[in-house]
Amino acid sequence: MSFPFVVLDHMANNQRTYEWVNGRVHEVGVMKAERPRNQRMGIQTGLLVFTLSSLVMIFAGGALAVVAVILYSVLFG
Repeated sequence: MSFPFVVLDHMANNQRTYEWVNGRVHEVGVMKAERPRNQRMGIQTGLLVFTLSSLVMIFAGGALAVVAVILYSVLFG
């Protein structure tokens, strides 16, 4: 893993907020990591999850079709 990805992974896993100021990264604060138990998923989050899962299903179906065609062409020439 290259250095920028290690830094981004570290920032994401520590749940802290950073900002870029004058060419350097400064820590702003710690984000609240837990969500109240009875809070529901918002409409925007729900739509985002639905959109991303739909895209994944479309591309997974296309990839499966490509693999099936290649496998068929290899087996039955």
